[in-house]
Amino acid sequence: MKISMNKKISGLSLLEALMSTAIVGIGFVAILQMTNYSVQSIYTSGERTKANYLTNMIAEDVIGHKNIVTGSAINFSDYLFQNEFNPNFCDNPAAGTTSLNTGNTGNVGNIYGNDEIDGPLMKQRKWEALLNNKNYLNCKGTNERRNFRVFKLGSQWSSEPGILVSTNERQVDGVDVPYVLDDLMYIGRIQMNLNDGKKRKYLYFQTDYVLK
Repeated sequence: MKISMNKKISGLSLLEALMSTAIVGIGFVAILQMTNYSVQSIYTSGERTKANYLTNMIAEDVIGHKNIVTGSAINFSDYLFQNEFNPNFCDNPAAGTTSLNTGNTGNVGNIYGNDEIDGPLMKQRKWEALLNNKNYLNCKGTNERRNFRVFKLGSQWSSEPGILVSTNERQVDGVDVPYVLDDLMYIGRIQMNLNDGKKRKYLYFQTDYVLK
C-alpha cells in the first residue's frame, strides 16, 4: 500500500530559525538595557535622597545651635564664617579622607572626632565624617562637590569689617529704606553636586542675625 504524504505540512527552514533567534535576541537586549537603566535610576535616586538628608542635617545643626560660641566668634554662624567647611573627598576618593582641622587622616565614620569637647569643632567633625565617607554618600567623579559656606551681610551703617554690604533700598511712604535692617545677617549655602556634577542641589537659608 502506498502512503501519500501531505505536501502542505513542511518543516522549519534554517532561515526561519535564524530570523526567530534574531528577534528573540533583540527582545532580550532591550530587556537588559531597561534593567540596567532601572538600576542606574535607583542608584541616582538613592544618592539624591541621601544628599537631601545630609543637607537638612547640616541646616538643622546650624539653626538649632545658634548660641554655640568659641574663641573670637560671636555665635556659631560667625565661627563658620571664619572657618570654612570644605570636605575634599570627591577630589581624590582613592586617597582616603583628610581632616579639614587637623590635616591628617583617620576621621572616617568617627562622628564626633577624637577627644574634642569644643562644640563647633565637633559639629564640623560630624559633617566631615559623614561627607568624607563613601558609605554615606558615594562619588562618581571629581566634578562632585559638597560645600557649606556662611556669608556675612551687613547694612550700610554696619562697622563690621570684611562683610558683604547691602546697598539696595525700597520706597516706604516716600522714604528710602534699606532691605537689610539688621546690623549683621548670616546666610548659609549648602551645595551638593551629584552624578559627576550633572545633578546640582543648592540650599540657601538664614542661619542667624544680629539686631542693630
